[in-house]
Amino acid sequence: MQNLARHSLLRILLPLLILLGLAALLLAWADRPLDVERIRQARQLPEIPAELPPAHPPAGLDFSVIRTSQSQGTLEALIVGGGRWLQLRRPVHMAVLVRHPQGNFLFDLGLGRQVDAQFAVNTAFHRQLFGYAAVDPVKDQLARAGLAALPLAFALPSHMHWDHVSGLPDFPELPLLAQPAEREQALRGEAPYFLASQFAAHRPWRELRFSGGPYLGFAQSLDLFGDGAAVLVPLGGHTAGQVGLFLNLPSGARYLFSGDVTWTLEGIRRPADRGWLARHALHLDHDEAANQAAIVQLHRLLRAQPRLQIVPAHDETLLPRLPLFPRFAS
Repeated sequence: MQNLARHSLLRILLPLLILLGLAALLLAWADRPLDVERIRQARQLPEIPAELPPAHPPAGLDFSVIRTSQSQGTLEALIVGGGRWLQLRRPVHMAVLVRHPQGNFLFDLGLGRQVDAQFAVNTAFHRQLFGYAAVDPVKDQLARAGLAALPLAFALPSHMHWDHVSGLPDFPELPLLAQPAEREQALRGEAPYFLASQFAAHRPWRELRFSGGPYLGFAQSLDLFGDGAAVLVPLGGHTAGQVGLFLNLPSGARYLFSGDVTWTLEGIRRPADRGWLARHALHLDHDEAANQAAIVQLHRLLRAQPRLQIVPAHDETLLPRLPLFPRFAS
């Protein structure tokens, strides 16, 4: 009788195990590294120069990373293709404060004072999925550090998803720079990615347009101060008008803040997109093919310029290498 029961159980479990095995193989195939050469040729990606562009960063230029919150946690395999299924990651929400003699600015604003009310419009599913831990807004951290009166020239979000502009209402008079395509997508967008309460009433907008030529493998650029210290490049794909910020310091250190092209540095090194399940269940990108081309170009850039420090906006593992507020690096 026991043998019969075991045989029946095996007949039930065996097909399930086979299906699970096939599903695991299919996911592994779907999450394989991106084909760099195929994407390079198909998108006609520019070559990466062997030499870094000249930069003349002024004395007094420095920056600090302000961690405003952290995710409640998610599986690594969801946030980067080829990641570990048994590894929990806690992506961060951060802002970057840049102090330049010609004007201080924020690149991304992190989670702000009103984030709970902003976030409440989401469904229960999305509130759970994108849940965050304790919030420490940029505005409050500046005040505690004695920098409440620090003049800010503008805010420059990498893109206008909710977790990058939540802090905007805390700075109602601060000019906001965005490409027209990014602003239009945000104003037409809906939760959970675009939350109108964060920016719809904001008045001091400024149009961002790329007026410079090629820069380190990107077809266009914008030198914010004319000294090569802070240079923007287009990184559209995740959203219509996402941008990246090259920051070149007096010390010679060079950074690229790459927004949400990937959520982890591993995604650039492999290179790999976000996990297939996350991408197809949540429709994360405005133009997935364009975003994957951006991943490949960042991967090629990192290989050509290994001393360049690329900083995806949510990679919590990079924080120990960065000047965490109130510390600054120059």
